[in-house]
Amino acid sequence: MIHEVTSSLPKFKGLRFGPGLNIVLADRTDKSEQTDTRNGSGKSSLVEILHHLLGGKAEPKSVFRMPPLDEHWFEMTFDLAGQRVRVRRDGATPGKVTVATLTVDGGGEDEETISNEQWKRRLATRIFGLSEEGDWAPSFRSCISYFLRRQSAGGFQTPIKHFSQQMTWDVQVNLSFLLGLDVELPRAWQRLRERERQMDTLRKAAQGGALGEFVGNSGELASELAGAEDELNTLAAAVADFTVIPAYTTVEVEVTRLGQQIRALNNQMISDREYLAQLESSFDEVEGARPTGLAELYAAAEVQLPEVALAAYDEVQAFHDSVIANRRQYLAAEIRRITNELATNTAERDRLAEQRSDGLRLLASGGAAETLFELQRDVARRQVRVEQLRQRYENAVALESQQGELRLERQRLAAALTRDLAERQQALSPVFVTFERLSQRLYADQHHGRLIINATDNGPEITATIPGGRSKGITNMQVYCFDMDLVTLWARRGRGPGFLVHDSHLFDGVDERQRATALQLGAELADAEEFQYIVTLNSDETPAELPNGRPIDDFVLPQRLTDYGEDGGLFGLKF
Repeated sequence: MIHEVTSSLPKFKGLRFGPGLNIVLADRTDKSEQTDTRNGSGKSSLVEILHHLLGGKAEPKSVFRMPPLDEHWFEMTFDLAGQRVRVRRDGATPGKVTVATLTVDGGGEDEETISNEQWKRRLATRIFGLSEEGDWAPSFRSCISYFLRRQSAGGFQTPIKHFSQQMTWDVQVNLSFLLGLDVELPRAWQRLRERERQMDTLRKAAQGGALGEFVGNSGELASELAGAEDELNTLAAAVADFTVIPAYTTVEVEVTRLGQQIRALNNQMISDREYLAQLESSFDEVEGARPTGLAELYAAAEVQLPEVALAAYDEVQAFHDSVIANRRQYLAAEIRRITNELATNTAERDRLAEQRSDGLRLLASGGAAETLFELQRDVARRQVRVEQLRQRYENAVALESQQGELRLERQRLAAALTRDLAERQQALSPVFVTFERLSQRLYADQHHGRLIINATDNGPEITATIPGGRSKGITNMQVYCFDMDLVTLWARRGRGPGFLVHDSHLFDGVDERQRATALQLGAELADAEEFQYIVTLNSDETPAELPNGRPIDDFVLPQRLTDYGEDGGLFGLKF
């Protein structure tokens, strides 16, 4: 239990607590004005101080590291594992705490200054028996927060979360520990989620193109890999048989030149053959010409030419015969010349063709060194491509295989959790019964609340409900019943913090009858199970007496907070 909370602040309202129910009241005084508010009286700040002294973070923006609190220390005396301990922490050195073990008369023993991390490990071991080893293990800070819920963190929104942004694994692991379930199962679920998250990242990256060169469909990649390997093998064999010709470039140029000469000769021969055909046709026409004589022409016309005309005609005929003879001689000479040129060009073409064939055979037997280097580079590029495809194929097979394995692992874990819950049914029975009885007492049997733990394919699903829980008041009473259940469970084990602290925000929207009953239940349970129940309330929302007739003043601390003036609140100043 907590015995005392003090501070070096001159006007701090030091609070001294006793066993059982302790109520810290914030009064609205007669001197209060409309602008005064009890929201600044320090009720929620008490919870923040307790967190600060129990290993809470003190980040740069923490109120304890900012003026005017940064120059002062806060201190708490409480029972830790059967020993009375005093812990002090200040804003100037937030990473350190001073811890002293006290004697019965309040004297200090073994006072030491240790790091906040060491303090948290000590608290974890002595309060909950935690070692906090490994990833996703139960943590002291998360567990203690179910006994010290904070409004600012959204701690009253749902029973199973002390922080509105609390991760699923954190809820499952820490509540499994607090309720006495197998902690290793939710830890295994979180490891499974991490693997699934990695698989999802790979799959999304592949679909989005970011890893298109590394991940794909295994069936498509197997076909593509086979084709790439075949092309690589063919090219590699060609390189292995490749012969380097030192004068490859010279031979290549000569083969090209010979090809050009052969084409020129072929063109010339085609032209010569056409010319020869024309000459032979002209020669045949000249050879077969037999002109009719002028005398015969006139005789046919029955005209008798005189002698003088016949003499002139004979001279013309002799000249004509001379021209024809000359024409025949020219055509015969041209025919012989063209025929000889054709024969010469044909022979030259055949010679050049043979020479070119020799060059082509040489080129076909190998190639230049540059060509070999280029082929080798191509082989290297294809080898890289094949290796990339093989890696992508292996990744795809691994990805598809792991996806199947992950589904099977979820089913295996769900089955293991089902068996674990069945084996722990007797141990969990008091937890279920306590929650139900608390809800029945609050609502006079109108609503039967249930604490339910289900085995799902996403880990243990813990729900604490009271019918009609959509209203804020009933939702807050779900939180109340769940917290009372936890502190009762740990009190019966003889471990745990030994206290439960509820801020007045827990009772926002709660019917005054349920509020009074909740206080009475808290007092009864705290006495019966020997734990301490600390509540902060506003005086005008507090009943004068409990349903059993006991005056509320029996539980109210002498030191009361007010909404009036600069020094009415817990800190004794406004900031």
